Amino acid sequence: MDERRDIYETLLNQKAALEKDCFYFELEYHREFGAQVEELFQAKVEAVTLKKKIAYCVKKRYRNEAIYAGELNRLIDAEILAYQQKLDDLVAYNAYARNETRTIGFEEQRQIRKLYFALAHRVHPDLHPEYSQDEVILALWNKAVDAYKRNDYPALCEVNDRIMLLTSEGDIHIERLEEKIEALTKQLEEIRQQEPYTYRFLLEDREATEHFHEELAKQIQDYQDYVAKLNEELQRFPIVTTSEA
Repeated sequence: MDERRDIYETLLNQKAALEKDCFYFELEYHREFGAQVEELFQAKVEAVTLKKKIAYCVKKRYRNEAIYAGELNRLIDAEILAYQQKLDDLVAYNAYARNETRTIGFEEQRQIRKLYFALAHRVHPDLHPEYSQDEVILALWNKAVDAYKRNDYPALCEVNDRIMLLTSEGDIHIERLEEKIEALTKQLEEIRQQEPYTYRFLLEDREATEHFHEELAKQIQDYQDYVAKLNEELQRFPIVTTSEA
C-alpha cells in the first residue's frame, strides 16, 4: 500500500507541475497573440451585434412598426451582454499577461518545487482525508498552489510555516486508491493533449508562431470587412433617433 501511495503522490505532483506549466503557457500565448485575439473577438462581437440589430429591424419592418434607436440599442445590449463580458475578461487577462514578467533562476525554481512537493506530501487534500473538511488547512493549501504557480517563494515559505504549526504526520488510509491512481493518470494525459498545455508546441516553433500571426491577421481583416457590409445593410433601415421621434 505504501508503494501505491507513493505512486499516487508522484502523480499528484506531476499534475501540479503540468498545471503550473499550463499557467505559464497561457500567459505566453496571450503575450504573443493577445492583442490580435482581442481585436478578432472585438470584431466578432461587432458582427454579432449588427446581425441582431438587422434581425430586429427586419421584424419591425415586417410589422410596419417604427424602429427607434433607443429601444433597439437597449434590447441588443442586453442580448450581447455575455459576449461583452467575455471580451472584458479577455482584455483584463491580456493586461495581466503583459504585466506578469517575473522570471527566476534555476536554483530558486528547484527550491520552490522542493518546498511545494513537501507541502503536498504533508497536507494535500487527496493524500490526507483528515484535512478535506478543515477550512483553515484548505485555505492555506490553496494559497500554496497559487504561490507555486506564480513562483512566489516567500509566499510559499510563509504558507509552509503556518502549515507546520498546524499539522503533524501520521499513517493515513486513502480510500479507493487504485481507482484514484487510474483517474489521475487519465487526467494527466488529457492535460497534455489540450489547451493551454498544447500552446507550448505553437510557442516553441517560430515558424508556426509567425504563421498563426498571419492567420489571425487574415481573420481580423475578414471580420472587419464583414462588419463594414453589415453596417451598410443596417443603414438601409429608417431608424428613428430620439430627436426625430
